Amino acid sequence: MLALLHGVAGISILVISSWFIAVSAIAPVGFNYVIPAVVIRALALLRIASGYTSMWVGHNDLLARIANIRLSVFSQLENTQINEKALTTEALAQHTEELASRWIAWIAPLSSATFIFTCLCVVAVGFGFPGAGLLIALFVVWSIALVLQGVGALRIAKRATHANARFRQASTNFLNSSAIWHLSTAFTNTREGKTTCADESHTLQGLEHDVATNREAAEVSAPDINIKDVSAKVVWHEKIAQKNTADRTAWWFQGVAFLLVVLTMSGAFSITQTLLFAPIAIVVPMVLLAAPDWAGNAFSSISKFAQYKQSVKALQQMKATPIKMLCEREINTAVTLTEFSVTGRRTSKVNTNLPARGVVCVSGASGCGKSSLLQGLAGLLPADGKREIDGVNMPPGLVTNWRYVEQEPVILSGSLALNLDPAGRCISHSEFITLMQELGLEKLLPLTTWVGKAGRPLSGGERKRVALARAILAKPRVLLVDEPFEGLDIHTQQRVCDVLNRYATDKLVVIASHVTPKALVVQKNVQLDEASMVAVNGEHRATL
Repeated sequence: MLALLHGVAGISILVISSWFIAVSAIAPVGFNYVIPAVVIRALALLRIASGYTSMWVGHNDLLARIANIRLSVFSQLENTQINEKALTTEALAQHTEELASRWIAWIAPLSSATFIFTCLCVVAVGFGFPGAGLLIALFVVWSIALVLQGVGALRIAKRATHANARFRQASTNFLNSSAIWHLSTAFTNTREGKTTCADESHTLQGLEHDVATNREAAEVSAPDINIKDVSAKVVWHEKIAQKNTADRTAWWFQGVAFLLVVLTMSGAFSITQTLLFAPIAIVVPMVLLAAPDWAGNAFSSISKFAQYKQSVKALQQMKATPIKMLCEREINTAVTLTEFSVTGRRTSKVNTNLPARGVVCVSGASGCGKSSLLQGLAGLLPADGKREIDGVNMPPGLVTNWRYVEQEPVILSGSLALNLDPAGRCISHSEFITLMQELGLEKLLPLTTWVGKAGRPLSGGERKRVALARAILAKPRVLLVDEPFEGLDIHTQQRVCDVLNRYATDKLVVIASHVTPKALVVQKNVQLDEASMVAVNGEHRATL
């Protein structure tokens, strides 16, 4: 309604002011100039107020709709795993944003333009405006142009969606099947003979192991993919084609409107001399001249509508595999792993006991399977061997209320509050604030702060701490954190250690990390080697 009021006020200002200018040129003595001027000023204030209010209301409505739609998607994906690699979190974010923004993206602009055009035609015919037939003709042209552009926009949006999916799939396959060890400076320098110390020799051995692991994984996971085949050129081509189609349609519409104005002013249509020199005769030409401004935005809205239809279709066709959920069980003594390893990964078999409470640090060279161990322990990856709680074997599946925090965490395109509590649980505001301050994230407050597209404005350390806060607020019985100290300075590491130590007083916290800060109170260290695993009991020790 506010957008409609904004549009009606604008076209009313155009009609009344054009008539007022014309009538002022021939007005007799005693003509009251005050009333039209006051009306125009009141309409201008109404247009400004409705414009700003519609933007404010629309923004708040957009945030609320994004939250509700994403909660619905989360409910749909609960306890499932998405089969399509191309349907990443960023893709889901884009589709949900298209659904949430439908009111401000295309419903409001299209409905406003249609309503205004219809009212103008009715008023022009009802009051006998000179050139009313031309206005009706332009309305017909506008409607036909919208339909034709809509058909083309749907085709382009479909091609763009498929191209985007192919690009995401190709890039995922390329990254999964490529060995990126050669990008390491340490490895390159060592091969060139620039370093000779024992520590760097050990680094070389670890990196060579990563090379073999990556190459073997590449042979299994995907065929050889050339980086030249991974390109978003087609995606951008379709986006540009969509914009060019809207621009061309708008230019054609503008050309038709100007042509009708020229025909009207040239006398091509029979208009009586009396009406031709009447002030009311200027209304239709002015409306035609301004038509690209108040009706031309509808063409870009059609493109948004086409993308909306593709997003609806993509979410409806989303395929996911159910994950077996295991009921939460209390840990009284220990979690025992026997010959435990992730299926299909070249990692060592783990035999160890994890205490019911405290911090357990898993360390080892790159590629030895630290992240895989944590994911297998949580049940996110299928695993071989035994996983027991207090001597009772647990079947394969995802354990309820066990949380795994990724090394590269997922940040939603939304507010800070949405990222910290995506499930919409009843978490107190003070609990949010306290944890953010403890993790050194107070500069991101307030909770309504928009973190940007997929959290890109955030640094790597901030993203890790936001994901850690999200997991802690879920109050898991077992917290599994992958590389929580990577990219953090010493002071920030201290604050993260304090949070983890406090949480581990009555919970089990398992950390996979290359570095163990001295402030972290570790109850048990688990060292993973290339061919074997050694569990070391005792007090904390630094592992580099």
